[in-house]
Amino acid sequence: MEQFEFHPATSHPFRTWVQIEPNIYEMLLNSDPSTGRRTLLQKHEPGSLNAKESLHDYIEEIYIVEGDLRDVPRGETYAKGYYAYRKPGMVHGPFASEGGCLMFITCTPAGEGK
Repeated sequence: MEQFEFHPATSHPFRTWVQIEPNIYEMLLNSDPSTGRRTLLQKHEPGSLNAKESLHDYIEEIYIVEGDLRDVPRGETYAKGYYAYRKPGMVHGPFASEGGCLMFITCTPAGEGK
């Protein structure tokens, strides 16, 4: 991971919003390619729906900064201030957002943060 002092996140030339699914975007804030560790923002526009379940081999932590996120299979809606910690192999999603959502996400390789 690179060391940064406070600065506008989008001032770095490679930090831009990238569409990962229809109406869902990510901005990579920092990463370590040698370990796979990443810190990012994810933005769901109003009416977004990611189309499938997710499963990954890293630890994922998510904090909802603003908006709403609905767990479609569970029928539960989460709002600003909700937090999730997912171990590798945890199936989750799909998710929808009625009013839009902004999340802060960290991805940690499984061996680093048991």
